Parts: sequence; structure tokens; C-alpha cells
Amino acid sequence: MKRIIALLLTVLFVFSLAACSNKDEKKDEKATEAATEAKVDATEAEPISGGWTDAKSPVITPEIKAMFDKLNETMTGAQYVPVALLQTQVVAGTNYRVLCKEAIVLPDAVTTYSIVTVYEDLEGKAEITDVQNSDVEAPSEPDPENPMTGAYTEPESPEVTADAKAALEKALEALDGASYEPVALLGTQVVSGTNYLMLCKIHMITANASPDDFHYSFVTVYQDLEGDASIIETKDIGASDEESGAEPEPVEYDAISDSSQAE
Repeated sequence: MKRIIALLLTVLFVFSLAACSNKDEKKDEKATEAATEAKVDATEAEPISGGWTDAKSPVITPEIKAMFDKLNETMTGAQYVPVALLQTQVVAGTNYRVLCKEAIVLPDAVTTYSIVTVYEDLEGKAEITDVQNSDVEAPSEPDPENPMTGAYTEPESPEVTADAKAALEKALEALDGASYEPVALLGTQVVSGTNYLMLCKIHMITANASPDDFHYSFVTVYQDLEGDASIIETKDIGASDEESGAEPEPVEYDAISDSSQAE
């Protein structure tokens, strides 16, 4: 009898050890799975170095404004006023692609738009590395004492309004071969209807077109009093790096300290 009891106790002890071992293995498996998931999540959250990313909002932040204020202190030929943030690029620091109003330091000079690329290093030192000029005139600052009838009015924010977007969509109903993505609203003009001046990304629709193939263009949309709309003018500001279909190279060197050095 004692032998039978001892044998039963031995069997129960073995089963108990096996059960504990299985629980430990399951805990280890769960811990491994959790660690793997955490590693994957961390990897997915990391920014992709070298690629340009469209700004979620074109609104100029206080940090970007302060960066340009400091840059303008060293400029001799022109002053750049940031209007809309277009893209950012993570390198050994950050590149910013910004639409600016370019004011040439000359009497009676006309203020036009330019796309300015600024490189800011990890210590916060910034420099202008590229300027793409245009001949599109920027709206003048409003003067309450001398209002200009029919002149363009600059919006308080570059965010594209619902009315401007609807006018562009209406105008595009009669067009094909390209898609227009509004990026920033630059001005409105009241005529017998309304003109909207917008900066757009234009994607050409071709058999070999890539989503990254685009160029920036100033687009003027006229909407009449009945709600019909048409594009009355487009002016390209220069093809983007993505137009070739290749990934744009990070801009880090050959800094431009004055707009006269820009090509």
C-alpha cells in the first residue's frame, strides 16, 4: 500500500512540474510576442530619412517665422516672408520647403513669390540652400486709408477654404490630363464674381505617371455669380525634385546666403 501511495505522489509531482513548465513557456512566448510587437511599432513610428513629406498644414508656425526672421538679418539682396509651409525632409537635421514672399531691396520693387528651401542642422543653425523664383506678384498689404478696388486680398491663413476648393473642383470638371491638388490659398479678388489665387500641386495623368510626379503651379480660378468656374491662368514655379520619378536627394551643402546666388 505504501508503495502505491508513493507511486501516486510521484506521478502527481511529475504532472505538477509539467504544468508549471507549460505556464512558464506560455509566459515566455507572450513576453516575446509583446517585445516583438513593441519593436515593430517603434520601427514604424520612426521617420523615413531622405524623403520629402507634405506638410499637414500650410500654416507658418512661430518656430518657422523665427527661423526666417533670423535668416533675414544676414540677407543683403532680398527679404523672405514665409507664407505657407509646403514640405519637410529629415536628414542630419531638417530641410524645409516654404513658399515665401520675396521682397527685393530696391525702391519700388515688386514683391513676388518664391519657394525657398532652408536647411536647419541639429544645433538649430539654419541656412537657405535653394530659391525657386516666380514672376507672380504677391498681394500688397491692405491699407485701410487707401483701399484698392478690385485688388487681391491676402487671407489671414493659407488654409484652402471650402469655397476656393469647390471653385477649383468645378473648374476641373471640364479638364482632363492632369489633377490639381490645392496646397495654399494666396488671395481672393472680387470682380463680377470671385478670382481665387492658389498654389497647387499638379500631377500629370499619363500611362507611366507616378504619384510622386508633380510640379507646383500658381493657379487662378474664376467663379462667376452663377457658380460656374474656370481656370483662367496657371504659372509654374519650377518642377519639383520628384518630377523625374527619383527620390529627391537631401539638401545639405552649397548654402545660398543671398538670393542673387540662386540659379
